[in-house]
Amino acid sequence: MIGRYGQDELGKFILSLSLILLIINLFTKTAALSFSALILIAYSYYRTFSRDINARYSENKKFLDSIEPLRRKLFSSKSKYDNRKIYKYIKCPNCKLEMKVPKGKGKIRVTCKECGNKFVVKS
Repeated sequence: MIGRYGQDELGKFILSLSLILLIINLFTKTAALSFSALILIAYSYYRTFSRDINARYSENKKFLDSIEPLRRKLFSSKSKYDNRKIYKYIKCPNCKLEMKVPKGKGKIRVTCKECGNKFVVKS
């Protein structure tokens, strides 16, 4: 593997997608799914054994940039779920910035960090 690109996030995604297609194909038994999964696996191996490291790196960077908003949303949702007993999540009525306030403190006055709007909210 010296001088080869190796596996990256895009390669893992392509292999996962091909595995999902193969599992779906177990139930539907269509040749198109088998063929597309085979093409995806071949492309993943092509990327793994490629010597054009700069091209594969730029492909991976474009992929990561395109899925970053989704990853951020999933991480935010997980964080909110983990802290749901400690914090209440509120939005500023003026600029819609999402903030967290401690739960169980009664009515508190909150100042928005972005627009400076002050409002009262029940925690």
